[in-house]
Amino acid sequence: MTDTPQAQKPQEDSAQNDASQSGASQSDLAENATDFSFTYSGNIPAILKHLNISLAFTSYQAGRLMLVRTDGEDLEINFKEFPRPMGLTATDQGLILGTFTQIIQFQREDGLLEQIKKPLPDIAQDITAPRAHKNDEEKQADAEQRLANKAYVEKLKPVDARVDACFITRSAHYTGMINIHDIEWGNSGLWAVNSSFSCLCTIDPSYSFIPQWKPPFIEALTPEDRCHLNGMTLRDGEPAYVTTFSQYEDRTQWRDSNKHTGTLIDVKRNEVVVSGLAMPHSPRWHNGRVYFCHSGLGHLNCYHPDTGKMEVIAELPGFTRGIDIYGSIMFVGLSRKRQSDVTSPGLVTEDPEKTCSGIWLFNLDTHEVIGTIKFQGNVDQIYDIAILYNTSFPEVIEPTHPRMRNHFSHPGLPT
Repeated sequence: MTDTPQAQKPQEDSAQNDASQSGASQSDLAENATDFSFTYSGNIPAILKHLNISLAFTSYQAGRLMLVRTDGEDLEINFKEFPRPMGLTATDQGLILGTFTQIIQFQREDGLLEQIKKPLPDIAQDITAPRAHKNDEEKQADAEQRLANKAYVEKLKPVDARVDACFITRSAHYTGMINIHDIEWGNSGLWAVNSSFSCLCTIDPSYSFIPQWKPPFIEALTPEDRCHLNGMTLRDGEPAYVTTFSQYEDRTQWRDSNKHTGTLIDVKRNEVVVSGLAMPHSPRWHNGRVYFCHSGLGHLNCYHPDTGKMEVIAELPGFTRGIDIYGSIMFVGLSRKRQSDVTSPGLVTEDPEKTCSGIWLFNLDTHEVIGTIKFQGNVDQIYDIAILYNTSFPEVIEPTHPRMRNHFSHPGLPT
């Protein structure tokens, strides 16, 4: 790592300077008990603050987009609820999230920071809100009903004063249920893994999606998730490698198989370069190599295109899935033993108590774990991770948030 603070190996959770925190955030409903908690290595706040980054990750099982943010002293987890959130990708301009039937764009608008740190007036006092044709008594009753809603009142509060970046919902594209997995910006726009149709696609407002490539063993585009194409990485703006669970054409076979049927495919060569994998995910091109999760075994693997060799660089205590990289630090998601409709038993240890859910920080130079964030409770499946740059304490304004009605951004009039 370049100019990175000395990273100590993680201590046991019981000795992490009381680093266990509640998962509560401003988006929690007051009437609902917090259903997750977390512990973390004491060095992580300093690492994230020094690098001036934060993390976004998705838990489709919990239905949440989650933010790992810090003031340099403590770690906080903030979350927003979405239906089946999956693939993530971040740029300097914003964050893109794939959900059950949509791709949602959050634009970075730091000009709104002052506004989101102030209370939001009730809609009845909002000059930008349209007035309904009601008498004063009816309007008063409506206002009282809104203010009796604890969730609504919670959203009227200012955001945390430590927030240093605002990501606000700007647009959404409706794909339908294409079982979207990895997404990434490329030369042709936004690329997405369309697992339902076993293809890579790009996004155009006139269509649900535009198919661009399919594995050589898939005969036709049909919404049957035939091989469980799931992972994708780009190189120089073009799709480079993908992962699949199988090379089958029958939509039931990859679910019934022994799971050692997964592949890493070179997209440009249209060729399987590694086979016999156990449920691989999250290929990432970095420094001339392809890193990916050998998820079923809980491994991190590295494929060397020049030699065709593959090596295991780490064995971790969970179902590995979700990768992003900053310099020589790899952020890796871990999930507990999967509880899914795949009929074969999982290949990760059969004892769910011995697997973890969380985010591991891994040094690619030394092949050492340098920090961990571990979740307890209702966050046991992590899909994707994205690094948010130049912010250590971001905030996301989701599509249903009341602030969407009067938080504007626009250029000036043309001169």
